[in-house]
Amino acid sequence: MTGSRTTLPGTHVTDHAPCFGDPDFAVADDRWKSGEDLVAICKPVLYVCGGCPYRAACIRQVAPAKSGFTGICGGRIWLNGAIVQALPDTKPSELPPPVIRKSCGTAAGSRAHRRAVEQQCPRCEPFYRPGPNPLDEEDQEGTQQLELPDFP
Repeated sequence: MTGSRTTLPGTHVTDHAPCFGDPDFAVADDRWKSGEDLVAICKPVLYVCGGCPYRAACIRQVAPAKSGFTGICGGRIWLNGAIVQALPDTKPSELPPPVIRKSCGTAAGSRAHRRAVEQQCPRCEPFYRPGPNPLDEEDQEGTQQLELPDFP
């Protein structure tokens, strides 16, 4: 699913961002076939997010994890709502604040924050382990080989 960069009613922050309206930031589904293709399209323009004061506002407006966004948002390349690559200067504080859950303070709570692509709450920070990159799974799928039986 490709997200939209249209301005929400009453929200006018990201229309001042240098990327606003650029099709290389909200990449149409028909422009890429694999995660590697997506990164090849996005990586050359990702630098525009470097030092951008609108990164956190961009993430709040686009809500990439919730909407299943694919493209560049907030200094990160997203694939179906998951971060696959980020600028080195991105900060967790740019992500939405954590939702406090019953599982907070456990490894499961930390995983729930990670799956929701939000900040870790203070109780879950000790349990935080970076999640898998969806592009790594894509590479594994491509390397699997089928063994066929020998026929006489």
